Amino acid sequence: MRALLICLIVLYSMFLWPLHATISVILLDSGERLIGEVLPISNKENLVLRSALLGEVRISRDQISSIQKEAPESENKPQALVEPNVNMHNDLDSSARKDVTNKELRSLMKIKKFNAPNYWSGNLRLGMNFSSGDRKYSETYARGKLEIKPDKSPHFYRFGGSYTYRETERLNGDSFKTKNKYDAQFVYRRALKENWFLQNSLNGRVDKVKGINRKVQESIGLGYVYKPSSFFEFILGGSVGLEFYDAELGDNQASQSSLLNIFQEAKWSPLERTSFVQGFNYNWNPENNDLYNYVMTIAVRVRLTELLGFEFSFNKTFDNDLGDVTIKDDTQWRNALVIYF
Repeated sequence: MRALLICLIVLYSMFLWPLHATISVILLDSGERLIGEVLPISNKENLVLRSALLGEVRISRDQISSIQKEAPESENKPQALVEPNVNMHNDLDSSARKDVTNKELRSLMKIKKFNAPNYWSGNLRLGMNFSSGDRKYSETYARGKLEIKPDKSPHFYRFGGSYTYRETERLNGDSFKTKNKYDAQFVYRRALKENWFLQNSLNGRVDKVKGINRKVQESIGLGYVYKPSSFFEFILGGSVGLEFYDAELGDNQASQSSLLNIFQEAKWSPLERTSFVQGFNYNWNPENNDLYNYVMTIAVRVRLTELLGFEFSFNKTFDNDLGDVTIKDDTQWRNALVIYF
């Protein structure tokens, strides 16, 4: 009987412990809450919590934001032992929750308010063109340009490039898909007095149809801007530099040679949303005048909205530095959808 009485007392004590123990709520810095009894074996480094479901849980005090000695009645239920941050509907006003919410809102506002500087201008052109040069072909292409000209600054930057997918007609009339071609260009100008400027130009191209594996040109020179009104601008200049050349077909040009260049640009905007653009770029080897190449472009652009417009253009690329091969001339009529940014 005595042994039975002792067992009943022990079982009774274990049963009544959850009812009489002091329950605490531990708020972690991750936003989670743990509910249980803080044991006396806790020290300065770690807190030991006893729960009915998990037993003893050891927590580093560095991870604890706060300790509530007495929990609300609804939180004394065993199923509320661990409450993840996503379910803390009753804790929306806590300081930790507010900090997270405020950070998210600030990040969203920064993204929403982001705008490119007003001295940035550029466009992306997507379209097709048809050739009538040495080979007939149709092309699908993408071209882009970005110009940066800060207000009251002597510096000007231009980034450009294009990627073209081509389908070419053979001499017998059959069509076949040829390898793609692409190019990139960078121009830097430093304004001087009385409309003069220094220019540094770096451009490269690959054209597998003509057998050009790689052509890179680097030049530096002097130019002049003639701008009688805000509607018309004319640029003319010259430069000297180097050309690095690699071709598959039989060519007479060395892999590296000196370079002379003449560049010219014009832009006329008779209407607010309509402009005519023209450009000419001529390069030759001063040691052999038969080695030359040039690009000539004429285009009309109509801007329908702040975002969209269209372009019709004529583009001619001639490479006389390819030796005895016949594929030297590209004459293209282009049309494109223009996306402004």
